[in-house]
Amino acid sequence: MNRRLMLIALVGLTAATAVAAPPAKRPTARATARAAPGDWASVARVSPTGTIIVGNPAARVKIVEYLSFTCPHCAAFARESSATLKGEMIRSGSTSLEYRPLTSNPLDLAAAIVARCAGPARYVAVADAILARQDDWVGLGFNFVNRELRRFADEKPIDQIRITAQSIGLFEIAKGQGLSEATITRCFADPQIVNPVLKTGEAASRIIRSTPSFYVAGRDSGVHDWPALEPFIRAQGAK
Repeated sequence: MNRRLMLIALVGLTAATAVAAPPAKRPTARATARAAPGDWASVARVSPTGTIIVGNPAARVKIVEYLSFTCPHCAAFARESSATLKGEMIRSGSTSLEYRPLTSNPLDLAAAIVARCAGPARYVAVADAILARQDDWVGLGFNFVNRELRRFADEKPIDQIRITAQSIGLFEIAKGQGLSEATITRCFADPQIVNPVLKTGEAASRIIRSTPSFYVAGRDSGVHDWPALEPFIRAQGAK
């Protein structure tokens, strides 16, 4: 199967998962990771739409990152921005960061569910680890979908996504950040985890043409990497 046909198959499986997912339920609680005073980078919360926001709720500069876990440019952004964006700007309280991952194919969907399973306290650590080890699992993922996934055709679409995540090493990456296999497995059956991830990805795909993309104060920044974003947000008051 060539890459174009493989991507068509991946998108088809993701669409089936969206149809098969249980009806969305309104979350009854908003978990928050608490931080020591002055360390806003350790404060995270679940937004009303189910995304993760890291940093001071009253931050002057509010960034929304649209990312794809299979996107090498997103991995580069996470790597290049971490020390300044997370270590200084978010930590200081001047800046917050909301993650909105796309789920255009089953590999992105699998990674997004695994990251969301971490909850607010561990989301950044798990998301960064998934991006940092992109070379380890993305190639495996395409090969698995191409050669192995047909063996699980009788499984529900969401179970095919779970099997993919487990088979290509995403479970192991999350377990390295403190999650248990049982916890991750349960997340794939939890509509309060899966449905917001799907809805976020679907909404993002309607407005985003490339990843990463960044909205600042509700507007498209028009930039797509850290060297361009840093001066942009510094001009808005990030420090």
